[in-house]
Amino acid sequence: MMELLKMKLPQVLGFVLISLLLFSLTRSPLAGWAAGFNQANYVVSHLSIELLSIFIFTSCVIIVLQPLHRQHHFYTNTVIFGFTTVALLDYVHALSYAGMPTFITPSSTPKAIFFWLFARSIELLTFLLLVSRIRLPGGKFIWLLLSLLVSSLVTWLGTMHLSWFPVLFEPGLGVSAFKQQYEYGLFVGNSLLMVLFYFRYLRSQRAQYLLFAGSAFCMALCSLSLTDYIEASDISLLIGHLFKLVSALLIYKGIFWSELKKPYERLHAAEMRSARNERELETILSNLPVGVVRLDQDYRYSYLNKTMRALSERMQRAEPGDAMTEHMPPELADIYQVQLATVFGGETTEFSYSVVSVSGKTKHRMVKAVPELTESGAVASALCLVSDVTARVEAEQAKYLAEKEMLELRTALDEHAIVAFTDAKGVITSVNDKFCAISGYSRDELLGKTHRIINSGFHEPGFFKAMWQALKSGSIWHGEVCNRAKNGSLYWVNTTIVPFINDEGRIVQYIAIRADITERKMAEQEAKRLALFDDLTGLPNRRALKEQISRLCLPEKAPLYHAMLMLDLDNFKDINDSFGHSVGDDLLKQVAHRIQRFTVSSEHCARLGGDEFVVLLAEIGTSPDICTTVLLHSAEQICQALAQPYQLHGKIIRTSASVGISMFNCHVQDVTEVLKQADIALYQSKASGRNCVTFFDPVLQQAMDKRNQILRELKTAIEQRELVLHYQPIFNAAQQITGVEALLRWHNAALGMVSPAVFIPLAEESNLILDIGEWVLQTACQQLAEWHSHPVCRHWLMAVNVSAKQLQRDNFVSTVLEIIHTHAIPADKLQLEITETMLQGEIENTAAKMAALKSQGIRFSLDDFGTGYSSLNYLTKLPINTLKIDRSFVDSMLGSREDASVVQTILSLANSLHLDVVAEGVETMAQADFLRQLGCPKFQGYLFARPMSPAQLASLIQAPDTIDTAVK
Repeated sequence: MMELLKMKLPQVLGFVLISLLLFSLTRSPLAGWAAGFNQANYVVSHLSIELLSIFIFTSCVIIVLQPLHRQHHFYTNTVIFGFTTVALLDYVHALSYAGMPTFITPSSTPKAIFFWLFARSIELLTFLLLVSRIRLPGGKFIWLLLSLLVSSLVTWLGTMHLSWFPVLFEPGLGVSAFKQQYEYGLFVGNSLLMVLFYFRYLRSQRAQYLLFAGSAFCMALCSLSLTDYIEASDISLLIGHLFKLVSALLIYKGIFWSELKKPYERLHAAEMRSARNERELETILSNLPVGVVRLDQDYRYSYLNKTMRALSERMQRAEPGDAMTEHMPPELADIYQVQLATVFGGETTEFSYSVVSVSGKTKHRMVKAVPELTESGAVASALCLVSDVTARVEAEQAKYLAEKEMLELRTALDEHAIVAFTDAKGVITSVNDKFCAISGYSRDELLGKTHRIINSGFHEPGFFKAMWQALKSGSIWHGEVCNRAKNGSLYWVNTTIVPFINDEGRIVQYIAIRADITERKMAEQEAKRLALFDDLTGLPNRRALKEQISRLCLPEKAPLYHAMLMLDLDNFKDINDSFGHSVGDDLLKQVAHRIQRFTVSSEHCARLGGDEFVVLLAEIGTSPDICTTVLLHSAEQICQALAQPYQLHGKIIRTSASVGISMFNCHVQDVTEVLKQADIALYQSKASGRNCVTFFDPVLQQAMDKRNQILRELKTAIEQRELVLHYQPIFNAAQQITGVEALLRWHNAALGMVSPAVFIPLAEESNLILDIGEWVLQTACQQLAEWHSHPVCRHWLMAVNVSAKQLQRDNFVSTVLEIIHTHAIPADKLQLEITETMLQGEIENTAAKMAALKSQGIRFSLDDFGTGYSSLNYLTKLPINTLKIDRSFVDSMLGSREDASVVQTILSLANSLHLDVVAEGVETMAQADFLRQLGCPKFQGYLFARPMSPAQLASLIQAPDTIDTAVK
């Protein structure tokens, strides 16, 4: 509002300033100078001004009388009455002015002033009604007639009875005091009206009120201008009449603006709105998801929207005026004509149809047709609303199929699943036959009850609490539940419970779908038993043992020591091999039975596999020393119990046990470490001669770690080319080299040079000896092939040690022959060395393999002869070519008559069996001389030569005097 006021303020101030300047002329010396100017000229000016004012007031009345004027406007009757009266009285005033012809009575200044004052009073009253917004009741012409009556009455009074009223003008003296006071009253009245109209303008911001305020302002100045003049032709009268003319113009503008210009503007705006509405309607109709088409009585289109055209390919070419049949298939046009006949009869109808599109897809349409009536009530056209209901029809079809599928699913579900419905509180409202069958309850017994009727008590209370929390949150719950049937038996079900939620978000019911998994749970329990228990003895297995140790090591347990006793039966393999696996299995069962007597629970015993057992002794004490004493006593008792004879299959079986003990408490971080420590202690017990009890010691741990490190490095020794062969020459009595023995050496980057006495046993234990032994055989034969062209070396024998595991392999013979063939070496230059311990066990198999290789020319030597348990019978059955006297006899034969006798016996035996002999470990000249005296043909030892590389050996044979010097 303030912004609008700022815009109007300069104009208002300008208008006021000009008006005040004009008014000032009535009080300036110019007014006196111009007093009494030519009256004849003034009469014409006065008449012209009055006629303009009369025209303006008459125009205002005509405006409000014309049809565009709103009858209900509050000031309509006020303008008609007031401005008509003012116009008529001003007209009489103009005719009565001094100098004008006689009008009923002679014209005079008092007569003119009389009609002037009445006209200004009526004008003031009219403005007062306008600013007060007082509505004059009745019709326009009533008030027009009333204004004529009032005007006639005033005219009669002014012309016929002017003497009844106070004197208004005295010739030569000017206006009377009454007339002067009356003008002042008009001035005050118009000034107040100006203020009231201006405040109306400020509140409503209607320009009409501002114009009326300006008009009142001019009339106030007009009245003030006419308060003091002497002649009717004074300039102050002219200025006053000019103010009156301006006032009339402002009134005309206010009335014209509101009553003539504004209606036409509103009409134009209405036409614009109508055009805009038509465009909007067209836009809406064009974008409606419904086809709109209007058809006349001749079934011709008068309107089609864009959606209607898009409903089919044919309709895209349709235009207003086209016949309906031009753009529809005949069968569809027939449907429309039949249905629209009802519409043209004045009724609304709905119908549907289906069409096949060009693409071959079926489209479904729904039509609502309504009649459009003329003013007389006749049907002019039919308006059709065509909807594409393809999606709805397909959805209904899909719904039907879904309901059908649901019914079939429900039938199938009832046939194969256990189904129950409950209300929101869990009360059973429906169950199928399978629920009754598995629970043993009838339907009547179940309905109205909750599922507590089949609660087995198997689950913790928190189980069902969590289930209900999930369900009440609207989530689907899955789980396995153990229930109790009416007869008390337990059964397991895989359960899915689905909450049904209504539109308000509240759960109204639940459906529980269950599958009987009792057999599966029984199978799982059996599988768990098999996973945690040994099938043969029924004892817990390694996995169960670890779980039990973990429970003992829980932090909340008291800080007490526990112990693991790991037992291994001595010579169990011999019992198995000698008496069969059935006897061995029964032995294991009895061992399991005996060790259970030493534990508080069967869970504290375990079978790890084979003949390894574990006894857990829990909470022995808080002092390691006391615990050691208790454990040693317990271990000895267990060993004594296991050493008692076993009656198995009619045979008396005796065995013993080696025990490894590891103590631990709740500070153990890794259960595997406890097992590892007990295993290390057991390993030491067996290495100490068996039937022993050994406590784990960190020193044992270090030795085991060292052993494991060697084993790890040994696994990659061949790939890393860390293995080499050195060759130790074998000499005859003439100090000539007759052959060499291939000896394996290993140098590792992390371990350095590792003794064969260390890594060969580990290779034997871990089966690495198979790969290593094959590599040794390959490398030795390759070297033999290289020597085959040497004039000296070509006559040498190559002695290669063979392990028992190599010899036991089924493909041992083929592997050796393939290697010989690969390197193209004479078979009789290869001599395989075996030990006496290898001859124990499957002697027939060993003899057959040796014979097969012997037949190809390969020689055999019996290493470390005299240290094992072989019988002389072996020497006659096996194809042995050479006996090797063990170095232990050579070392002690000079100081021991018994060892010397053994050496002499071996030499005599070999001589009688025509076997070659090699004395190993000859390191002194005295040993060599003694052996020569006994008739030993060949020698091997540091006295003659150390094991050396092929290059060193080549240097040796190039300087034979070196050998002589060494021997001497």
